[in-house]
Amino acid sequence: MMTRRQNGERTRVMIVEQDLDFGMKLADWLATHGYQPVFVRTVDAAIDELSSVRPRAIFVGLGCSEPAARIDIAEVLLMIQTVCPSVPVITIADQTSEDLTQVVFRQGARRFVVKPVEFSQVGEVLQSELTAATI
Repeated sequence: MMTRRQNGERTRVMIVEQDLDFGMKLADWLATHGYQPVFVRTVDAAIDELSSVRPRAIFVGLGCSEPAARIDIAEVLLMIQTVCPSVPVITIADQTSEDLTQVVFRQGARRFVVKPVEFSQVGEVLQSELTAATI
């Protein structure tokens, strides 16, 4: 599944995930499959990095058990769409609800994945979005 740009660089994929363990495992999996993951744990860090990193896809983790650490999903996705309107956004949540699903898709996310999920499945979703983005 290794993916490279025409200039030989590895495809950059940003991961915005508050769950350190999941984020590191996803980053490791992406790196071993030919991607260049950029892992950040906060929305502010993601926004700061977006223009310089210029990712080809972005994963946004939506789940967090600590209410104080919860993020405003609509605001985050709107900010990403404003800075990188053509970059596919894939959301990963601990659970799903009708309200969450509506917010995610209304704000421009292209895919919604619910944990637990195999990283190979995440890779298939990513490859599908990258292929669709180049058409």
